[in-house]
Amino acid sequence: MTNNTLERGIKKKGFQGKIRRGVLMSEITSFRIGGPADLCLFPQDRQDLQIVMALFRDRGMPVLLLGNGTNLLVADQGIREPLINLSHGCQEISKQGARVIAGAGCGLPQLLNFCAAHALTGLEALAGIPGTVGGGIRMNAGSWGMEIGDHISSLLVMDHAGETRQVTREQVAFGYRGIRLPFDGIILQGEFSLRKGKKDEIANRIAEFLRKKRETQPLAQPSAGSIFKNPPDMPAGRLIEEVGLKGTRRGDAMISPLHANFIVNMGAAQARDVLALIELIRKRVYQEKRIGLELEVLIIGEQAMA
Repeated sequence: MTNNTLERGIKKKGFQGKIRRGVLMSEITSFRIGGPADLCLFPQDRQDLQIVMALFRDRGMPVLLLGNGTNLLVADQGIREPLINLSHGCQEISKQGARVIAGAGCGLPQLLNFCAAHALTGLEALAGIPGTVGGGIRMNAGSWGMEIGDHISSLLVMDHAGETRQVTREQVAFGYRGIRLPFDGIILQGEFSLRKGKKDEIANRIAEFLRKKRETQPLAQPSAGSIFKNPPDMPAGRLIEEVGLKGTRRGDAMISPLHANFIVNMGAAQARDVLALIELIRKRVYQEKRIGLELEVLIIGEQAMA
């Protein structure tokens, strides 16, 4: 199916969201890297997403999903497959007692602000993580010994037929930087089980976690967050530092002098520059430490398949 045919099809079904062609991924990813996406769909609500998912299923098309574009490296050649971007929808947030229900498109900073305003504690360690609720759940994001899955009580998930299902915590396998659902689908919202606290204490903890992140991670520079998952015995950043790669550059991509598990874009970095550094890191760490590093960042696009 051509993109023209797909666009006509979803419009005919009543799709109300935005449809954009040739979206430069360097403009909508935190890395500020990546070529154009041929077709980008921005569903405005659950009904729009149902239309897209049903059409994709009927045509046997893969689902490529994007939230805030964090934890992502896009190829310089861009993306030929249609891309579904949830940043314009699924942003509702509410509470029932000490439970917070947040849409997948809601930003993690927005979630933290909501919790602080309603004196609900438990998620403060997520401060400084820039992604969305959906992406955070999918990656089981966390820091300082806390993971977002620690506080999930249930998920609302849309399967590839466009049907929504409630998934309980017991049905989800939470792992290190990832989860496994009982069926394949898109996370629409998460329900968080939290505790009552004091607004000023919660706000202070968020500020303290954010301060620590700013001191130890290059939050002010474009990046995709941690490049590698931490091996069991030693953080990836320490391994990379010990093999002498802090500050190493390829073009405008640099292994951060502040935290070696971050590769930062110094201005005009290309995906090929980042991939060269990733290859160098993996080779050097394995040669000197005999440890194989596993990627945490997701790499997508034509170059990634070469």
